[in-house]
Amino acid sequence: MATKTTQSKDAAISDVLNQNIEAAEQIKSSANELVVVHAVLSTKVAKQGDEVDLQAAVKRTAEIEQQLSQTAEALDSSNQRLSEID
Repeated sequence: MATKTTQSKDAAISDVLNQNIEAAEQIKSSANELVVVHAVLSTKVAKQGDEVDLQAAVKRTAEIEQQLSQTAEALDSSNQRLSEID
């Protein structure tokens, strides 16, 4: 029979695992978006493309950078919680 402490630890580990899974999915999504943005920048720069498209792509890379930073912070938090579990 599991003790209350063991159940608490199991629940905490489960929560952290779910948080890490969600963070990993966000990272994958952001990486996929960066591939698209990179493709736009590569083709537009090569063709001396439309300035508006280039500005939009640069803006989006900044947004994705922020999203990745937030995701990294979430992973740091998860890892901190994991390190505190006995």
